[in-house]
Amino acid sequence: MSTPALPSFFSMYQQLIAQPSISSIDPKWDHSNQKVVNLLAEWLEILGFECETNELQSQPGKFNLLARRGAGSGGLLLSGHTDTVPYDASRWNFDPFKLTEQDNRWYGLGSIDMKGFFAFVIQALSELDAAQQNKPVMILATADEETTMDGAREVSRFANLKPDYCVIGEPTDMRPVYAHKGHMSEVIRITGRSGH
Repeated sequence: MSTPALPSFFSMYQQLIAQPSISSIDPKWDHSNQKVVNLLAEWLEILGFECETNELQSQPGKFNLLARRGAGSGGLLLSGHTDTVPYDASRWNFDPFKLTEQDNRWYGLGSIDMKGFFAFVIQALSELDAAQQNKPVMILATADEETTMDGAREVSRFANLKPDYCVIGEPTDMRPVYAHKGHMSEVIRITGRSGH
């Protein structure tokens, strides 16, 4: 039986954009990211990666993926999220679920933040000789970064996820930065009755 071929770079990009994976606290907008994760796993397995998919305990129907090629500890982790924000159709000039090229730019929901990252990573990995690796290469694809961060909260469920280096493909105005933004929320709750 022959090994399936990896789609072209543009085809991977198109297929990722075509799969709605909006995360929203509003249930009418919220989508599963399972189809995106399944595509990534399918393509990474063609490249010799072992893939593990975990359904989120806190959000059934949402999934994290860890793909690993190579044995040993450490290595390089390439990380991104699979969800997108909701969109306002009246503000789009193109179909948000179709990768469209115009004036040497590509448009589509998640084309930069951040489905496109995975297309670039898989294309780059397809051009590398796996036999030259002396440490593992891992791809982490998480759910719900745009809302609850529940995917990131459950990353610890993957065993032996301790890379030497991590590259997070989040857009940063095309400038590499040597840290990743954190997130902290605070709530003040006041009980009582209003008065004047």
